[in-house]
Formats: sequence, structure tokens, C-alpha cells
Amino acid sequence: MNIRKALSAVVVAGTALAGMTVAPLAHADGDCGAAWHDVGSPANLRINSKQTYVGQVEQQYQSCGGGITNVRAHFQWAGSFQQNYSGWVVHVSVFSPYYQRAGDQWYSEATKDAYSSPGIEIHHASPDAWTADATLTPCPLSGAVSTYWYYGAGTSWAAPNDGWC
Repeated sequence: MNIRKALSAVVVAGTALAGMTVAPLAHADGDCGAAWHDVGSPANLRINSKQTYVGQVEQQYQSCGGGITNVRAHFQWAGSFQQNYSGWVVHVSVFSPYYQRAGDQWYSEATKDAYSSPGIEIHHASPDAWTADATLTPCPLSGAVSTYWYYGAGTSWAAPNDGWC
């Protein structure tokens, strides 16, 4: 008898929920499995009075559907730097003055590509404006910053800035 009542309650609740529309999550941080695309222009990092090219940082986005778009930073080490230097570490992240720094990750020069993680949903910031940055850990003021991109209009709000140590 108790099982019959419980099943009846489930059927009634299921029927009531059947007509409801479930809204997508407003902030689905992470990686939804969709392709990542470059946006804006990258910025370069250099050392030795700007003579040695270290690599570049760019911003990437991913459209997940349902109004969800994730953003991340991608840093790629220069092959010649990897061959000739060791012990360097880069810090990558995304930033919006309307949210905060997010996705902080540190990678050694032994990895070709460095990504901030998790991807951050652009709607955390209002307006949806983000940049990607990379800093060499031995040089805290070396930061390179990609294009400051406004996703609301699909336009650049500021050009990239190269960094050096």
C-alpha cells in the first residue's frame, strides 16, 4: 500500500513538471566539449631587454549553446625558447575588471601549450568583456595581455599589450 501511494506521488509530480521549461545555468564554467576559437589579437612575451621571444598569449572562447560561452587564456611557448632555456614558468589566466582574475594556472616551458582552467562563463562579468594574460613567474611585472574583447558586440575594447622582463 505504501509503495502504491509513493508511485502515485511520483506520477503526479512528474506530470506537473512535464510542462515546465528548465532554464540553462547562467554560469556553466568548464569545458562543454565544443571547439575553442581564437578571438582578438595575441600579445607577445620577451626577455633579455626584449631581444628573446618567449611566446604569446591569446584569448579563446567556446560556444556551448543555450547562451553559454566560456573563455580561457592560451599561451604558446616559442620553440626556440624551449630549446635554449629551462626552469621558466608562465602564469596564465583570464581577467575582467567587471569580475576578477580567474582560471589561474602555472606551466613550465616543458609544455608547448598552457591554458587557464576551468573555462570561465563570460556572463560572470557584466558587461561581458575579458582579456587573457600571461606572466613569467621570475618577472612579476612582465605580463602580456591579449585584446580586451567585448563579447556583447563582438568587438575589441583595447589592443593587446606585449610584456617583457
